[in-house]
Amino acid sequence: MVELMENPSDEQLTERIRRGDQQAFAVLLRRYERSLVALIGRRLGAAGSVDTVEDLLQETFVQAWIGLASQSPRNVRAWLYQVARNRCSDFLRSSQRRERVVDDGLLAVMVNRVGATDARQRRVAAEVVEAFEAVPERERQALESFYVDGWSIAEIAARHRCAPGTIKRRLSHGRDWVRGELGIAPIGRKTAMSTDSRTEVGRFPATRPGIVVERLPTKATPIDMRELSWWFVVPELDDRVGWAEYQPIQGGWTWRLTATTSMRAVRPAVLHDRDCVEIEVDETHEAVEGVLIPTPTDRHTKVWGRLTDTHVEWLGVERLAPDGTRKLDTFLDEGFESDWGTFPRRIDVGEWLTQEPNGNFKRQPDSPVVFADATFVVHVGARTFNCTRVVEMEQEATELDVVIVAYVDDGGRTVLFRRYDGNRRVPDDGAAPRGDLLPEADRLVIDGMTFVHSYDYLRADACDIAADGTTAATH
Repeated sequence: MVELMENPSDEQLTERIRRGDQQAFAVLLRRYERSLVALIGRRLGAAGSVDTVEDLLQETFVQAWIGLASQSPRNVRAWLYQVARNRCSDFLRSSQRRERVVDDGLLAVMVNRVGATDARQRRVAAEVVEAFEAVPERERQALESFYVDGWSIAEIAARHRCAPGTIKRRLSHGRDWVRGELGIAPIGRKTAMSTDSRTEVGRFPATRPGIVVERLPTKATPIDMRELSWWFVVPELDDRVGWAEYQPIQGGWTWRLTATTSMRAVRPAVLHDRDCVEIEVDETHEAVEGVLIPTPTDRHTKVWGRLTDTHVEWLGVERLAPDGTRKLDTFLDEGFESDWGTFPRRIDVGEWLTQEPNGNFKRQPDSPVVFADATFVVHVGARTFNCTRVVEMEQEATELDVVIVAYVDDGGRTVLFRRYDGNRRVPDDGAAPRGDLLPEADRLVIDGMTFVHSYDYLRADACDIAADGTTAATH
């Protein structure tokens, strides 16, 4: 018997199975046995005794051995799941049990995690695993390993030989895909915030001011980043900041104001026994035709965060639904860390992103997720800021990810950050690549992947506006 290579792909295993390799078949079954047991158990519900589940699992294995001897399914995992579903359907029909099987605690939790209300859990639980089929492979594997197989994030990371943070991000992206498949509104860091706090922000221009960024010869130094990541505010009492979001229209020719936000750290708080600061949030949306991402319906009303000696931590986020329901998500909730999480205070400097002669970028394999690399002068209209550039990019990024390019002033406060969305990060499944939707927008090509300039976020004083609505002091 030829020895199998370490961690062979499904396709490599099926090729060996077609040649009668029973060892390869055993490897394939071990890979999916736990998830198949879970799937069969869910399908059978109350009809699924331990013995019945085991019988149908064995029938699935027999049919799989016969089927793989003569065919090569494009998606082996999906094919195996369909075989198991067919065996369950045959059993339920033969037993004259036609009730819908949805009573599974694990999937009920999963449905709740992606945003369905408790009243809908039993009705949609069976649809969650079906929705996995639409998720890209790496994100789908993370979802199934975590939610179906019951593996920890550390175990999944070890199996796939990547950082735990990468698995967290894949789980976050996967949950977003599942929400989309189930028709559930997304939850995330860049969604809208409420208008029910008492802070105010001055009026930003409807069209984004002209922005010119020029590199300086001076060497960058490490930054003490005290802000809650990419929300401009420092979780310290009395800190106050205003900022605006601009999105491109007309294919990227014009940038229009889509939201203004003011944040104020108002009082000490304790959240799940952690000392922190409560921050009120006030946002006003602008109705703009032609933007890719419409105005979100849920609004955030308050956030909680804290500074430690080494990190800035998000601890809680309160959001308001259109029906008036408020929901509090905290660091104890599943998915909070990947959506919000913890950010290092010290941002080190290094040449981790180098530009090639064709203008594309090459990232060094040992680069951290967040790093500073150079100094720049940033011109926003008539105002000028000396800044250090900070880049955030996942270590194993794909074109479903986001790259943040921020410009931080000498006081450690963000003046401008630009969000570049991966070319495959599109508004819906049927949409063209983001680069086709925004043909005039700037692009970053990093390690052969394309990221499209999709948002600009400007601090209020960059537009000569103070957080309290007055005119900012001129530089």
